[in-house]
Amino acid sequence: MRRRSKAKHSELTKRELEVLLELGRGKTNQEMSEDLFIGIKTVKTHVSNILQKLELEDRTQAAIYVHEQRLLDQTEKSGR
Repeated sequence: MRRRSKAKHSELTKRELEVLLELGRGKTNQEMSEDLFIGIKTVKTHVSNILQKLELEDRTQAAIYVHEQRLLDQTEKSGR
């Protein structure tokens, strides 16, 4: 029997996960900066870290990942 591997996004920090979810919602860096109360440079750093950790090429792939993993569905159910 094969053990189910841990989802890649479980390695993200809490803030990186928040940024990932915002990517999944199609938000720009500017919008994420305003919504999360962080600087644009910080958003860019988080996006870069997310892409590296999830082994993705760009933010479009990150948005697809969010939807494939149903991460938005999970956060909406938990009231986030």
